[in-house]
Amino acid sequence: MSIETSEECELTKELTGNRNYIEDTTGNGEELWQNVDRVLERGGQVWVRSPLLEGLLDQLGVSIGGQRWLLIEKYPEERYGLFFRLRDIVFTLLALIFLSPLFISLVILVKATSSGPVFYKTHVIGKGKRRFVWRKFRSMQVVSDTDDFERRYKEFCDYVEGKRNSSSTNAPVKVIDEERVTPIGRFLRKYSIDELPQLWNVLAGQMCLVGPRPCLPYEAAYFSGWREGRFKVKPGLTGIWQVFGRGRVGFDEAAALDRYYVYRRSFLFDLYLMIKTIGVVLTGAGAK
Repeated sequence: MSIETSEECELTKELTGNRNYIEDTTGNGEELWQNVDRVLERGGQVWVRSPLLEGLLDQLGVSIGGQRWLLIEKYPEERYGLFFRLRDIVFTLLALIFLSPLFISLVILVKATSSGPVFYKTHVIGKGKRRFVWRKFRSMQVVSDTDDFERRYKEFCDYVEGKRNSSSTNAPVKVIDEERVTPIGRFLRKYSIDELPQLWNVLAGQMCLVGPRPCLPYEAAYFSGWREGRFKVKPGLTGIWQVFGRGRVGFDEAAALDRYYVYRRSFLFDLYLMIKTIGVVLTGAGAK
């Protein structure tokens, strides 16, 4: 198989059968995913390498020819969509029943430790760029909507531009204002317990148990070009970013994780991510 290539993103020759190799050496996401889509349309497997997927290569890559590669195959969404929905309904109902005592306790704790509503509510962007209402247990002090928007927007722009770095690790960090986090909120955020109300969004069909993280409306504008692939599937309560990225990766790396998940999505991979999420939550790894 031959394909148009450039010096930045090279499609190597087919080595065995219908196996194709694409190596991006500069982090050119646009060209990388264009080549991936082109190969998948013609059929066959695609194996990729890219600086944008460096963390995944270490964790999920397969050693071939002395280098690590990630497998990408076209996922038949129309064939398994109903089964994913049934899985989400069953698991979510069981979780809501099992966690109901915890929900009641958290409502009391959030209300007792800071002034304001129990839940933080906002609009987020989901599959097909459709909006829906998203709720979390409130973990931060309440400020005016204008102040909150302006601060979050500035912090997000800094994150996109790579300006928000940890002084000790030089790793990107999540967009939050530490001064506003409540005492109970620090605990909620560290172990991602503040995200539990999103089980209702899963039950309503707006989210899945596993998928890209929902983004705010002003963030969606930055997911242009190859990054738009995240909107092909429903956002998730957990996902590949929460397991392999969280507060440790930059904007383009996080977008590449989501894009990879869209291709890799399957029952077994989702189960793997859900199991890994348990370990991440219990250790609070990468949380802010």
